[in-house]
Amino acid sequence: MKGKLNYIWAKNREAVFGYVIMTAVVILYISSQKNFFTAYGIKSTFDQFMTLLFGALAQTLVILTGGIDLSVGALIGLTNTMTAFLMVPIAHALGNDMLGVAVTLLVVLAIGALAGCINGMLIVYGRLQPIIVTLATSFIFMGIGMYILPQPSGEVVSGFTKLMMGTLTPLKIPKSILWLLFAVLILWIPIRRSKFGQSVYAIGGNENAAFVSGINVNKTKVKTYLMAGVCCAIAGILLTAQTTVGDPTGSDGFTMNSVAAVVLGGTALSGGRGSFIGTVAGVITYSLILGLLIFWGVNSFYQDMIKGLILVAALAINALQKLELRRKQTA
Repeated sequence: MKGKLNYIWAKNREAVFGYVIMTAVVILYISSQKNFFTAYGIKSTFDQFMTLLFGALAQTLVILTGGIDLSVGALIGLTNTMTAFLMVPIAHALGNDMLGVAVTLLVVLAIGALAGCINGMLIVYGRLQPIIVTLATSFIFMGIGMYILPQPSGEVVSGFTKLMMGTLTPLKIPKSILWLLFAVLILWIPIRRSKFGQSVYAIGGNENAAFVSGINVNKTKVKTYLMAGVCCAIAGILLTAQTTVGDPTGSDGFTMNSVAAVVLGGTALSGGRGSFIGTVAGVITYSLILGLLIFWGVNSFYQDMIKGLILVAALAINALQKLELRRKQTA
């Protein structure tokens, strides 16, 4: 029993550390927000990190393979733009708002999947570094978005925001909580337990060993980036539900924010170690810290500086954990 507990601790201690930090930040946040325990307070708190949650899920999947996706923010912006640009015309053409919403969401999810697939194929078959490919495609995605909507505009059908980000009556449960459960229970856990999920971890741990063991490395990587694109599309859809407009440049910060959240949640940038469960803690921690900075009236310049310091601290912790792991392996 003790051996099993030690094994569980060794596999999840980074995530546990992330939840310890999250708990401290949540306590600080609650003490600063007098209306936190009201229906509005809980809903607004969960709503503020939904977009980052799915962007961080996309980043987690990619980082677990040993890569990194610098196009996350731009792809969220593109799918946000396409949702706001297409929804009303499609709804009018079909003569039904809800049918228009459904078709629009399918189109946007397909756009996200295609964009992610392009990233993956360029990396795998072009034999290029993920950081270079995704940096290049981030400019392409942003450029396409700016061509479609040169400035924040577009619109959504009536009731779309309530449909996606409202509350469930009569319990007044925020739908953002349901989106959190969807990300963990419907997306992450099935992925983690699948053959595909095991292959992702194996590739991140040692790509050559994964190939020798019979894993189709190229197919798994392309599929990973495709799924990351779908997650970014979900984030873009939720962002549209919150803002009701499209803005291709309004999501630039999600790329670095997603990396920071992933690292705060204990996922190793070298790949093969970590989980989205830890990333959830990182997302909540990072989002609440940013919320506190706004609530305290901190100047935007200092907010950017603090965000940078958080990212540096998270990277330093990640590096120390990696050094400790190497020390134990060579001991």
